[in-house]
Amino acid sequence: MPAPRLEERARLFALLRYPDEEYGDDGGVELYGVQVPDGSVATITVSGRPHGCWSSCDRVAGQLGLHLVWLDVECSA
Repeated sequence: MPAPRLEERARLFALLRYPDEEYGDDGGVELYGVQVPDGSVATITVSGRPHGCWSSCDRVAGQLGLHLVWLDVECSA
């Protein structure tokens, strides 16, 4: 069975905050999330608590001022 195309499967991501040396913040993962095939996403905190549902990864990253990093490996087909 061929692997599903990237746009046909859920994708995992993390949202990172940048380090802020002025405040002694080393940065790190702020939220984890999953993007479903329709493009919408759900996020959870690093402790596993529900955080929110969003229309897109770009929207949540932009609104919260965080950096999006994909955690899954892209399909190569």
